[in-house]
Order: sequence, then C-alpha cells, then structure tokens
Amino acid sequence: MSIIHEVKPQVAESEVFLYADNKLLHRFHCTPEALKELTIGHLFCNGFIQSATEISHYEEEAGDPDNISIHISINREDFNPIPPVQDLKVPELTDLQALMQDFFNCAEKYKTHGGIHCSALFDGKSFVAQYEDVGRHNAFDKVTGKSLLTGLNPANLIYFTSGRVNSEIAEKAGRCGFPLIVSRSIATTRACEIARKHGVGIIGRISSDQPLLFNKGRAYA
Repeated sequence: MSIIHEVKPQVAESEVFLYADNKLLHRFHCTPEALKELTIGHLFCNGFIQSATEISHYEEEAGDPDNISIHISINREDFNPIPPVQDLKVPELTDLQALMQDFFNCAEKYKTHGGIHCSALFDGKSFVAQYEDVGRHNAFDKVTGKSLLTGLNPANLIYFTSGRVNSEIAEKAGRCGFPLIVSRSIATTRACEIARKHGVGIIGRISSDQPLLFNKGRAYA
C-alpha cells in the first residue's frame, strides 16, 4: 500500500492527571495549553467548586509534554461569589452569524490542520474566552474556566461551539446556566430535552442560509 503524502501529527494531545490534595481526581486527554482554565472549568462544571477563588493551590508538574500532572488544593472558605445572573440581550440572527465567522477567523489551529474542537464565550459585546482542543469537553471547560478566572458568571454568557451539541454538552451548559448555545452543527434529541429542562436555548447550523432553532430557552423566552 503506497502512502500518498506522509506527514507528522499536527494535533497535539497530552495525558494530564489532576490531583486534589494528592488524590487522583480526573485524567484528561487534551491539547496541552490553558490547563489552569481547563482545571477550573472542569471543577466548576462538576460541582466541586462554585468560584475560581476556592482553588488555594495550583501547580503543574511536567515530566514530558505528553505526561503532565496538576496538583491543586480546594479551600471552600475562600469562596468569593460570582456576579449574579443578569438579563442578556441576544444579538440578531445576522449578528450571531457574523460572530460565528469572527470566531472561526480566530481559530488558528482549526484553520491550519482541522481535527480540533473550538469553543468561545460572548458577553454581548465581545468574545471573552476562546480555546481549541482535541476534546469538545475540554474546549468547553477551558472557556468556562477562563470566564471564572476573570470574575464572570457563565450564566451571563453565550456559548459558541464548532461541534454537535450532544446530551453531555447540554448538561454542562445547564450546570453553567448558559442562556444560549450557538453551533455550526446540530443538536441531538436528548440534548434538546436536557436544554429545555435547564432553560438553555440552542441554535444550530448557524452558518447556513437557514439556521435551526432547536430550543428557545430563556434566551428567547
């Protein structure tokens, strides 16, 4: 069998071990960047913390780029409440389409080699977080963690994603309180059920001539 064009792998993936007070909490297979954001977002989405201030210690230990350990300590006494939920004015459809185009214009890894998930958060004026990762959950957690580290409440932000909205993403969006998910792809039936329960709106195929409103949520209540 002949090889048409041989190349080296371009999509970085590392194994990252997260330890909380020296106990293994989670293992990520992720793009090795923005690991603190990834950690904060993962902990928040899974109910371990309510704000980034509860992480009293954070340390990365890299034996090699493919094997990284993160050590954290959680101190709930350092809890600093995030801002309250506010009413969000959802941009017009044409503005959401333009924002999705801007989102992808900034996705350098996607433009270079593809094979990667892109996520971003929009506060009504500008994108406040944007990351690319080999895992859709990692990309979700990274933007969520970034918002928390900058003192923002995810419930006041619109989530943009390059990928399909499945039940797990919808569940995480519900935990974060996102009012709206905007995707280039579609949503599954179960994702719509979960989003409806949490009041999360979903717009799919945003870049097409006929975007799909899968769920109104509180964004279009």
